[in-house]
Amino acid sequence: MGRVLKIWSLIERADWRVLRWCERLWGRSPAFDAAMMASALYTPFVMLALIAIAASGWLGQARSASSVWAAAASVAAAVIVRVAHEPISRAARRPRPFEVEPMRVLVEHEPGESFPSNHAAGGFALALGGWHLGDVAYVLLALAIWLALARIYCGLHYPSDVIAGAASGAVVGYACSTLQWAGGLPLERALMGANSDGR
Repeated sequence: MGRVLKIWSLIERADWRVLRWCERLWGRSPAFDAAMMASALYTPFVMLALIAIAASGWLGQARSASSVWAAAASVAAAVIVRVAHEPISRAARRPRPFEVEPMRVLVEHEPGESFPSNHAAGGFALALGGWHLGDVAYVLLALAIWLALARIYCGLHYPSDVIAGAASGAVVGYACSTLQWAGGLPLERALMGANSDGR
C-alpha cells in the first residue's frame, strides 16, 4: 500500500508541474489561448461531423456499407466508454485542479469528477472506432490528441486524467473497430451478393 501511495504521489507531482507550466503560458498568446479553449470545448463536435461526412461519401469516396459500419462503430465506442466511465468517476471522486489549488482556468467548468477524462476517452474512442473510415481516420486521431492536450492546457484536467481517459477510449475504440471489421465484411459481401442476384 505504501508503494502505491508513493507512486501516486509522484504522479500528482508530475501532474502539477505540467499544469503550472501551462498556466505560465496563459496570456502570452491570446490567439493560441482562444484556439485551445475552442478545441477543448468543440473538437468532439468537429470529429462527429467528419465521421458523418466520411460515412456519407461527401469526401470524394463512394458511400459503402463498410464506411457506415465504421461510423457506427466509432460512435458506439464513444457511448460505451462514456457509460463505462460513470461508475469509475463516481468511485474516484477526484476533484479538478482548480478545486485543489487556487488557479484560474481558461474554460469555466463545474467542479468534480476529473478522473478519467471523458473528453479524452471519447476523442480516442471516436478516432480508433472509426479507423476503417479511410484517410479521415488519421485526421480524427490528430484531433483526439489535440483535444487531450487542450483539456490539460485549459486547466480542466490533470495529465493523468487525460492519459487514463485516452487509454480507455483507445482500447474500446480499437475493440469496436475490430469487431466491426470482422463482422461487417461478411455482411457487406452478403448484401452485395444479394444485389448482384437482383434480389
